[in-house]
Amino acid sequence: MALAASLGSGLVSAVFSLSAVFGGFGALILGYLTTFPLFLVGLSLGFPAALIAGLAGSAAVLLMSGSLLAAAVHLVTGALPVLLVVKRSLLARPASEGPEGGIEWYPPGSVLMELTGLGVAAFLAVTVLALGEPGGLEGVVQRALSGLAGEVFDAQGAPAPEPGAYWIVSAMPGLAAISWLTMAIVNAALAQGVLMRFGRNRRPSMRLDDIDLPQWTVPAFLALVAGASVAPDPVGFIALNMALILAVPIAFAGLSVVHAMVRGRSARTPILVGFYMCLFLFGWPIVLMVGLGMIEQWMGLRRRFRPAGPHQEDE
Repeated sequence: MALAASLGSGLVSAVFSLSAVFGGFGALILGYLTTFPLFLVGLSLGFPAALIAGLAGSAAVLLMSGSLLAAAVHLVTGALPVLLVVKRSLLARPASEGPEGGIEWYPPGSVLMELTGLGVAAFLAVTVLALGEPGGLEGVVQRALSGLAGEVFDAQGAPAPEPGAYWIVSAMPGLAAISWLTMAIVNAALAQGVLMRFGRNRRPSMRLDDIDLPQWTVPAFLALVAGASVAPDPVGFIALNMALILAVPIAFAGLSVVHAMVRGRSARTPILVGFYMCLFLFGWPIVLMVGLGMIEQWMGLRRRFRPAGPHQEDE
């Protein structure tokens, strides 16, 4: 039964992955759900099941598309983050504090930082692979974006802008990594929520307001921002994109403050729904969340909103 579930989840993941490539713009949303079935089987059945599902999904991509590259992309961007999150999330040990027989689970902040580290490693690996190309990775991205924009403008009968006009080129790898990290986190949270709804989860919920980041996170982020501002390329290009990737866990630390603020309020759900709608509709509040996350690291804002007493951990 577990084997069938693993193989089936891998097949669904492969279909989702390929739908983004061959299904047109309308099927793009399925591509964002590539890791969801893998998280479902991993967080319910454990790491071995996630490993089988990930390998089966990559093999299915290879058989259906005939592309070794597509299979490798599924393995690296789909299966690998799932394996990391599942392996870490299901680690537990007897609690050193609290009631006897309690369990201490692997901290959600550590899972988030390791997933971020995977994003940084992937960016650096792609940067190294592109060293032989003119202009390095930045040149590759600029040419790809220029070609895509050229097709769009040609179809409209308008002249395409000069390649240098695409100012977003320098940040594209980091923005792609942010999208990948965010969807991995969202899919993991969705899968855990579904499993909890049906009583199939292995570990309790990882609450957003329990995220704690290492103390070096904000200084490293500020150093990268400074390097991106003053260093010439390619150092500035690398620093900019690493800063963008490192901004993800800091933004989640900011979100943890918002969740701590509304914990215990009767209108908690409507407040959070409205907040996230504004966040995704307008986008710019994410910058505020990064700033709030830095303040949280320095001042510990969440402590001000946590109730005192023996029921401190209650929702």
